[in-house]
Amino acid sequence: MGLFQKWNNLSIHLKFFSVFLVIVLFAGCSMLLLNNQLLHVVRDNDKIINQSVPNLTTQLQVKSTIMQRINYVMLYITTGNEEFHEKFEEASEQARKIENQLKQMALPHEREAMEQFIIHSENWENILRDRVIPVYQRNNAKDAMETLNSQAHPIAIKLMNEVEKLSQQKVLEINHDNQKMLDDAWLSVKIGYAIASVTLLLALLFSFYMSRSMTNPILALLSGVRKMTNGNFSARVPAETKDEWGELGKAFNRMSISIANLVEELRATNLRLQEESRRAQESTRLKSEFLANMSHELRTPLTGIIGFAELLHEETEGKLLPSQKSFTQNIIKAGEHLLTMINDILDLSKIEAGKYELDLSSFDIVELVKNTLTMLQSKVKKRGILLQVETSCPSLNIEADELRIRQVLLNLLSNAIKFSPDHSTVRVKIERTSQTVTVHVIDQGIGIEEGKIDKIFEQFYQNDGRLERKYEGTGLGLTLSRQLVELHGGTIDVESEPGKGSVFSFHLPYRSAQKADCGKREATAEAEPLLILYPEDFLPFFPCFYKRIQESSLSFLPFMVESKQRAVEVVQRYPGKNALVVAVSFHPAYVELLEAIREHTDKKIFTYIKHPPRLVERGQIMRVADAILSSPEDILSAR
Repeated sequence: MGLFQKWNNLSIHLKFFSVFLVIVLFAGCSMLLLNNQLLHVVRDNDKIINQSVPNLTTQLQVKSTIMQRINYVMLYITTGNEEFHEKFEEASEQARKIENQLKQMALPHEREAMEQFIIHSENWENILRDRVIPVYQRNNAKDAMETLNSQAHPIAIKLMNEVEKLSQQKVLEINHDNQKMLDDAWLSVKIGYAIASVTLLLALLFSFYMSRSMTNPILALLSGVRKMTNGNFSARVPAETKDEWGELGKAFNRMSISIANLVEELRATNLRLQEESRRAQESTRLKSEFLANMSHELRTPLTGIIGFAELLHEETEGKLLPSQKSFTQNIIKAGEHLLTMINDILDLSKIEAGKYELDLSSFDIVELVKNTLTMLQSKVKKRGILLQVETSCPSLNIEADELRIRQVLLNLLSNAIKFSPDHSTVRVKIERTSQTVTVHVIDQGIGIEEGKIDKIFEQFYQNDGRLERKYEGTGLGLTLSRQLVELHGGTIDVESEPGKGSVFSFHLPYRSAQKADCGKREATAEAEPLLILYPEDFLPFFPCFYKRIQESSLSFLPFMVESKQRAVEVVQRYPGKNALVVAVSFHPAYVELLEAIREHTDKKIFTYIKHPPRLVERGQIMRVADAILSSPEDILSAR
């Protein structure tokens, strides 16, 4: 394995540490070299400041003392003032100190010349001291001056020339040392620049290398992720090194393989799920069809049972014993209960099939609540349950399907009454905001456990599902209520606490009643001709009916229909027109005719039966039709 490969296999933090250590060592060695060079500069500077310059200064002082001594002697000879003689002695003493100092400060190569100069200086001073001053003191000033001029002056000039020569040499030496110091300083600057440049270059190279070594794996991973995003789960990234990036690349490749396997499994599972979904949809369709067909099949004989029971109860064929009359009443109640269940199942089937349509109209929901509570008063009277309505609005018009909202309200109130203890209170609270109208049904009943709240709106679910349960029910009321509320674009929810009661609330979108009324008036003003569909047995009564319908000043198109197929053909031929379906008396086939018409039109369906139907029969008709007319003239107000 090569050195470069070993380097690549190092972990990232070791690479950082190694390169950082190399740069630090290089910088440290470079700083040592720079400090050594700076030390040379300091030494040269110290030599100039502490040796050469003082030496040059001392040499200049020696030259000055030569001039002072010869001047003092000349002044002494010419003036005879002893003060100059004393100054000469002082200058001689100072000159000896300076010469000794100069001798001590002299460098090895200067020492011989300095000793020769001191000897010459002493000889010159002896001439002044032994040949000039004593002659003057013997009153021979002329000879003393002559000796001074002929012997002392030439030697003094020679001494000063020697001092000058030494000074020039020292100046040259200082200049040489100064130039050397400048050269060393400039070399130090160059070394500093070189150190900074090399350090910066190493840092840049390391940064470039580390950025490439980091960005390349990141770009490879990004490319792999993009390929996987586009659906190519066979994407792989290079993972040749053993550092963290290499481990990350290997992990990505393993993840890619796992995802590819999972995608294949998901595809296979999806195909199975699609097949299962198709089967489930088919099963749901068959179930809905079965329920709808069974509802139709069951309603026909059940209607007959209820009808015959009503005939017996009304004693049309003779008097009944009290027990027999009680039995017929029980048959009627049980039949009506069973018919309600069948109708609920049929409604749910229609909703699931997407064929259920609402008949929207404007009505006062406060009045609807009050009327509904009045209907239930007889049911709660024996148990002492108090029914109350609470609202801040004396009236509140909304646009909805009045019949279905009443059905929702009845379901919720029936449950509240069923699960409330005797002598308790059931309240209906109506609230309105700018967007919604909310109706709360509040009871003091047994409540619902928290874990069961999400399940109570499921079909056929009951809070207590045991056979020996205390409270009866099919588990369809809440399911149907939720479906009907959601068809209106609303929601239904519940808050409950076991032992303290429940609050069922349904929220409906609030629409202005004025807007709804205006729309209704416009629809009336632009009403299309009315379709009148009558069976063959109604033909004897049709002329009288025709005359009465003409008095309403409405345009209409009459058709005699012998079958459901004929009625559907007429409705399809004239789409967008309301229909009035008439009959002599109630019959289950009449309800089936209405249902067939309802499946092929979204317009209003009115009914008129010459012999008024019973209560149960009216209920069956109202589940399909929009209104039951008690007389032909009522068509004007109904429209």
